[in-house]
Amino acid sequence: MFNNMRASIICGSRDGGFTSEMCRSFSKGLAVHGVSSEIFFPLGMNIEHCTGCGACSADGRCVISDDMDAIYEAFEKSSLLILTSPIRFSGPSSVIKTVIDRFQPVWFKGRGHPAYAAALLSGGSMTPYFTNTVSILKVFSLTAGMEWLGYLGIPDTDEKETRDVSAPAFDYGKEIALTVIKDP
Repeated sequence: MFNNMRASIICGSRDGGFTSEMCRSFSKGLAVHGVSSEIFFPLGMNIEHCTGCGACSADGRCVISDDMDAIYEAFEKSSLLILTSPIRFSGPSSVIKTVIDRFQPVWFKGRGHPAYAAALLSGGSMTPYFTNTVSILKVFSLTAGMEWLGYLGIPDTDEKETRDVSAPAFDYGKEIALTVIKDP
């Protein structure tokens, strides 16, 4: 199946762990239905924190020039945004939160943005508290004008092997791809 859907996947963790494996497997699931994707690893990028200076309110552009520019460009060209994070103290990782905070220009200027957003979350305990992180990611998505499609939360990663998250993430990628293809 061919379509012009494109996804940006922002990995809120290091490369080589559960969250990055979820990103890669999810990406493969999207590809089954012809949705291309690009995975960003902000932890290995030069992305400064938002200073709250408000300069972006003038023209919708951040005055900080760093690797966030690549994410902004992909964001504007994508149909789907996937935000990923391990659960840290019942919330998102500081990595994904830094990226979200840098999207402040989106509220001030009607920039292009994906139509859809979803999340991939991993938690070390048997019963991780996904609710806080889901709330933050969902509010970000809705405020930016994206339809929230939901999330995949995988618990108990402290007792799993990295490969254990592959199949559920792959299947969720296929499911999300079908959802966005049916409703372009």
